[in-house]
Amino acid sequence: MAARRRKADRRGWPPNLYKNSAGYYWFKNPADGKTFGLGRDFRLASAKVRTANAELLRRKGDVSLLQRIDGDDISLRAWCDAYEAARASMNKHTLGGIKAALNAVRKMDFSVHSVGKVTPKQIADALKLATEERGTSSAAKLRGVLLDVFREAIQHGHVEVGKNPVDAVFKPEVTITRSRLTLDEYRLIYAQAAKNPATRWIANAMELALVSGQRREDIGKMRFDDVKDGFLMVEQSKGKEGQRAKLRIPVSLRLDALGVSLEEVIRRCRDNVISKHMVHLVLKTSAASPGDTPHLQYISGMFAKMRDAAKISVEAGRTPATFHELRSLAARLYGEQYGAEFAQALLGHKSAEMTALYRDSRGREWTEIKLQTG
Repeated sequence: MAARRRKADRRGWPPNLYKNSAGYYWFKNPADGKTFGLGRDFRLASAKVRTANAELLRRKGDVSLLQRIDGDDISLRAWCDAYEAARASMNKHTLGGIKAALNAVRKMDFSVHSVGKVTPKQIADALKLATEERGTSSAAKLRGVLLDVFREAIQHGHVEVGKNPVDAVFKPEVTITRSRLTLDEYRLIYAQAAKNPATRWIANAMELALVSGQRREDIGKMRFDDVKDGFLMVEQSKGKEGQRAKLRIPVSLRLDALGVSLEEVIRRCRDNVISKHMVHLVLKTSAASPGDTPHLQYISGMFAKMRDAAKISVEAGRTPATFHELRSLAARLYGEQYGAEFAQALLGHKSAEMTALYRDSRGREWTEIKLQTG
């Protein structure tokens, strides 16, 4: 519907400026309908409203003419939109975390400023607020996304080289509270799951995750026909389209700590239920039928249920281990058996530093000092 035409004597007025019958001017915020009195001086009221209108446009992501003249023709908020659009092909779970951080950035007051004019002080204040409201872990993730947002802005010429405002801001110190999973605890949880035919599928998922070293998302989508010519073919879910790790894992791979090979684990996944998926339900539920692959959250939830049933204790100040901790346990066991480089290759990590994080037991395990012979 077209806007109502202004009266002839009000055609020079800025939008959102009004006057009542007593000659009193007032401003109406189009975003929430709130009104603000401005007195009886038209020139002063008009100037204030024009300034407010310009700021409202800036908060929508519009960049002022002066910014365009200065060469900074994109706001941080608008750049976040471009940054997100460039990652549309990423794994939805990874992208979900990035989107959450970008939404937090868009809500920051300085997001209406040119991306090249954001200061380290503004970043530091924003991270301090995030730490107070959501904790150090969320603040650290937010800093990581901001660092990459400005790094990419530098590549596109929106920020001067060497002037990433996030570089000068210390990373919030994160205290990791999630417990690592030990091999003995794994055995207890596995035994709890394996003793009941109805929950045998989560035992299979656990064993497959530990012996293959893969993420929950990749375990959930594994099919029997992914085994070709003696190899389990895994295209990992994490990462951008075309940049995801592709692994050929020999099914002869054997995890000595368990005394079992990947081929034996896959064979155990076959049962009297017809299914294409290695990990599949055996009983009908309200949302699935036998042979269907369980939802990822159901995998996590059932693991937690078996963990609690096995009465796994948790140290004070720690939170219980999750299904994802099977990947860390795999990194530690294979690192001990074959070395750090093998563990890195199996997990599909691009850097040794990431694998080192997974191999850190966080004080849960004793380190054996081995004597050299000969």
